[in-house]
Amino acid sequence: MRLEVLTPTHVGSGEKYSAIDFVVKGDKVVFIDSMKFFEEIERKGLDAVEVARKIGSGVGSVMDYIRDLSNIKMHEVHLIGRPPRKKEILMHIKSRGKPYIPGSSVKGAVRTVLLWKAVKEDGKLLEQTVNYLKNLRNIDFKKVDDWLEKRVFRKAILEGTKEGDPKNDLLRVLRVSDSSFFESWSVYQVKFLGMRSFSVLAECIDSGQTAEIAVDFDGFTLKYLSQRLDLDDIIHASREFAEEIVRVETNRSYPEESKQEFRRVLKSRGLILRIGWGTGWYSSTIGTLLKTHPEFERMRRKLGLGRNPRTKRFSRNFPLTRRVTFDSKPLGWVAIHD
Repeated sequence: MRLEVLTPTHVGSGEKYSAIDFVVKGDKVVFIDSMKFFEEIERKGLDAVEVARKIGSGVGSVMDYIRDLSNIKMHEVHLIGRPPRKKEILMHIKSRGKPYIPGSSVKGAVRTVLLWKAVKEDGKLLEQTVNYLKNLRNIDFKKVDDWLEKRVFRKAILEGTKEGDPKNDLLRVLRVSDSSFFESWSVYQVKFLGMRSFSVLAECIDSGQTAEIAVDFDGFTLKYLSQRLDLDDIIHASREFAEEIVRVETNRSYPEESKQEFRRVLKSRGLILRIGWGTGWYSSTIGTLLKTHPEFERMRRKLGLGRNPRTKRFSRNFPLTRRVTFDSKPLGWVAIHD
């Protein structure tokens, strides 16, 4: 199957490029070999530690010491936006120097879609989820996810297992490979709307890029779990979830160009998912359903959702943060199809 990137997508490696790893030259980001850079510095008789300290603190840049980057350049990509003051870039997960999308990210997005669908169709399950949240003393959405997943995905009890055992998990039958490598990616300035001029730089796979990905089912295990799941079910749920996300997001304060991009993803065929960093609370939770509950405001204040860590005040509209690229595209929309 083909995985098509619909809007810039960033799946983080957990690492960042620092100011010593790259140089911005016009509309390009030039990544350099820092070891070769320090070798050049030492050949010039300079103290490498002191140079690193100055660049890291923002006093200088690589270009202050080496004007010709040809001997230390690794590769360069387009910069979509302007570099923010903090000289660092969120690194996309890669192998052999090229980005890919992990199967675990796709499977996690599918899990969110199916949880949302199950809660949407079962009013009692939504009520039980709200009651569970109300009894929490601290925010711990992992506990909430585990509690909810047991009720949605672990209904079967296989021989030799107990209720809620991960071995009974329905999504064990869904097998998703890592994607093949993508050939084009860029560094995007990602703006945090509602947070004045705050932004970050992130490596993202560009819109329109495609890669191969394998999606199949373990029919043998599925037979013993006594639950139904096939690709058509997932596609139908994903499109329903995507429509709801688009409806909610286009009613928020986004630029009109961003709203058009949200609507455009619904024209794609196949399985529509939102994955990776910067996708927001609605896309990674059952938040669109929770917000419809009459006790949501009281519950989220008790849990501290939307509270400013500095002022301790609660935002009137939760979630407040909205992330878009410099060219007004929402992050993380992909489609999987034949």
